[in-house]
Parts: sequence; structure tokens; C-alpha cells
Amino acid sequence: MANTICHFEFMSTDPAKSRDFYGKIFDWKFDDSMMSGYTMIQTGSDLGGGLMAKPAEAPAPALNVYIYVDSIEATLAKVRSAGGKIIAEKTPIPNIGAWAMFLDPDGISVGIFEEPKK
Repeated sequence: MANTICHFEFMSTDPAKSRDFYGKIFDWKFDDSMMSGYTMIQTGSDLGGGLMAKPAEAPAPALNVYIYVDSIEATLAKVRSAGGKIIAEKTPIPNIGAWAMFLDPDGISVGIFEEPKK
């Protein structure tokens, strides 16, 4: 599998304001029906995104990207050996896949996503 970007995500201090802002600029559509507290962003292309309130433990509002991987466990092992820091272990999303997040040596957060095993 190619390790391509598959999803982006805004963590905002005011999701309603962010939704209005990005909707006006990019004409994106928004869907709140998938899960509570998380808005899916429909960009009009295969690459979609999400919008959520910034968790209290997050240091600042952010734009995150998620990259497809074959195995979250194998990728997190590589992150550890390369000097990165895991900030979210593998977390399943029922019927969708699983995600995790790490910091690179500069502290930049990167998300990874694994599709369900067939």
C-alpha cells in the first residue's frame, strides 16, 4: 500500500466558527451524523477531513494529517526506533478502521490510519 495522505482534521477552539469560516472559503459541506462531537468535511474529492473541538490535553488548535499504513503496530515500532513519541496508541473506529498519532523529533504531530483487515 502507498503511504498516502488519507484524511485531515482541524482541532478548533470554536468548531462552529471554523465550520462557517472554511465553508465560506472553500464551499465545503459538513456532516455531523457519523459520530458525536465530530464533523466530517466533504471537500468534493476523495480526500475528506474532520473538524472537532480541541481536546483539553492538546496544547493548541491544530491541523492534523493522517497517512495510510498497512500496520499501525509496525509503524509505531518504527516511530519509536526513529526517535518519535507516541501520543495516541492504536484506537479502533468501529466499521471504519483504526488510527494512532505520534510526534516527530521536532514535535510535529502525524496521524496514521489502518483500514479494517479483510
